[in-house]
Amino acid sequence: MRAWVVPPLAVAAAACGHGGGAPADAAPIDVPEDAIPRAVVTENVPLVVNEIVEAILNGGPGDYAHLVMSAGGAVLDWNLHGHANGGTQIVMEELKVTSVDYLFLPSAKADWYLLLRNKGQTDITVQLKIELYGEMTWSGWQ
Repeated sequence: MRAWVVPPLAVAAAACGHGGGAPADAAPIDVPEDAIPRAVVTENVPLVVNEIVEAILNGGPGDYAHLVMSAGGAVLDWNLHGHANGGTQIVMEELKVTSVDYLFLPSAKADWYLLLRNKGQTDITVQLKIELYGEMTWSGWQ
């Protein structure tokens, strides 16, 4: 059995704005790769040039989501962020990528926003697959 093991230091860095996370002294989080997701979201998301779309995931510690996206060879900007206390906390952000494979471990119970943006020169379709574990929920595009 293979497993994703997120070391405590990576988890702590995540809590500082580069991913969801836990305190630096927390034990590694063992996320079994062969775990069966509670739900799977699969969608084709069309984006015209300069379009931004946003969806909501809701979850907290103990929940997680495995995000996989592909822009079919075209580039995509994306981020995952929250809005605690009226601010914006970027969990993860990548610009001009052709694919994404990201394991999201929320640091607090909250709404977490998945943002997709087409900054390319042509319209694209993003193939999206999100596996939800624990009590993580998907509210769709807003």
